[in-house]
Amino acid sequence: MKRRTLRGQLEEGTNKRLILDDGRLTRGYKVVSFIVACDPSTTSVDAYATLSLDYDSGKTWNWGDNRQIGWASTNVVSFSGVNSPFSVIDPDHIVIQDLWIQGQVGAGGGSDVLNYLIELEPVSLTDDQAIITLIKERSQDDL
Repeated sequence: MKRRTLRGQLEEGTNKRLILDDGRLTRGYKVVSFIVACDPSTTSVDAYATLSLDYDSGKTWNWGDNRQIGWASTNVVSFSGVNSPFSVIDPDHIVIQDLWIQGQVGAGGGSDVLNYLIELEPVSLTDDQAIITLIKERSQDDL
């Protein structure tokens, strides 16, 4: 199957919705790559972000929160060099609805931008698998 790529920027401290939902519950996506980086021409050199299934799961890494499915960071050492990006993606997830990305650059509090690149792999689901996936996405919430 053909992979899908999402890439762009978000202002630090904000929450950005990445729309994947096409109305077909039997089509899902698995995140296979998640990378973030700040602009090396800024004074901020560290970037970190969370990838989640809910808009309010927070930018702070919480590997115990099952709504967060990916964590990434990068450190830019200079205009000519970047340390290897760090990225962890929960291997046990499928996304049917939308993804949310939240991030921080440097110590935070500024208006720097965070670059992101997310690679998705399409997954076909049965009706039963789709129902279980939707329950997992909502974190068994009452919404």
